[in-house]
Amino acid sequence: MTMLAERSTTIGYDAHPYLHRCLDMSIADLEACLHEVSYPAEKPDLIKKGKLGGATNDVMGFLHLLPNGKYHGFNDIAFLAWSYLLV
Repeated sequence: MTMLAERSTTIGYDAHPYLHRCLDMSIADLEACLHEVSYPAEKPDLIKKGKLGGATNDVMGFLHLLPNGKYHGFNDIAFLAWSYLLV
């Protein structure tokens, strides 16, 4: 399942190379590039694994949007993805 989320351009997503006005990604895409993450993990760890895991620009954009903090499992990240994509 692919989800498309549109956000207002007033947030300034153009300031970062991975951030787009729209993120077109699936939870499966996110999971595929983070399958080797050792939890708990922090945002920089997720971004590094995403790059190494071949994440698309949209998945990388989402990883950069994550709040700083410790993630105890993929479910924490998936919950935030659903929250972001469905709002």
